[in-house]
Amino acid sequence: MSHTPAPLILRLLPLITAVCLLTNCATSPHSPAPKGSLHQIGFVWLKEAGSSADRQKIIDAVRDFGRRIPEVKHVAVGETDGVGGAFSDTSYDVSFILTFESDAARLRYIDHPVHQKAAKEVFLPLSRKLLFYRFIAQ
Repeated sequence: MSHTPAPLILRLLPLITAVCLLTNCATSPHSPAPKGSLHQIGFVWLKEAGSSADRQKIIDAVRDFGRRIPEVKHVAVGETDGVGGAFSDTSYDVSFILTFESDAARLRYIDHPVHQKAAKEVFLPLSRKLLFYRFIAQ
């Protein structure tokens, strides 16, 4: 009996579910993500893998985006829960989701001095790998 890989949607379902839960998209009657809002998911692998001090610096920087950059409408940030599996990657140190009203807002966030400073002083010096995904709420 040969093993056939699961269809793409089934392989992506855990990620899609996690994103929706973290961003309240279509799962919360109180504050669903507005249609057309842009969500950016970031994964950070630290140069000093597992460093709690470096991990906290990244987490604090992301939280600062939500407090100090008006274009960032929602922030969710944390570390992996460590539960691996066939369709789970737990090799990263920190992950986060930022919500913007539009891609134009995301571009303004990129140029914001708070983001620029964090990129130069926190993310780039501490990270060995950064990976970003974006999607638009439907």
